Amino acid sequence: MSPKYLTTRLVRPMITLPTTSLGTLKKFLTTHRDLMFRYIVTEISKGVETKSDRVDLFKFGETSYIAACRQDEYGMMLEQALSFFIEKEMYEDAAKCRDLLTKVKVEDIIRKSQIEK
Repeated sequence: MSPKYLTTRLVRPMITLPTTSLGTLKKFLTTHRDLMFRYIVTEISKGVETKSDRVDLFKFGETSYIAACRQDEYGMMLEQALSFFIEKEMYEDAAKCRDLLTKVKVEDIIRKSQIEK
């Protein structure tokens, strides 16, 4: 394979989620939603700063499967996190999420306007 086709991707450590059973995974995600959303917001923030086209979020057990969030999904994920933080009265986290969501929306508008030119 020619070197021009090789790409390197910075691999960050990901949270490994338990996969002993679907029930265990659902219970873990339900019990720790606050931690999961904080982590997702942090990773999306890193992705925005580095202008990544996606962020890898979670690895499932000892498998090769990962959960990732594409750049075009950042806004949707942040809106879900923001709703959760407001519902749980986690206002500091909500403010950080709101600010990041605003930044993502502005960058998305800029990106779309550059494509249209």
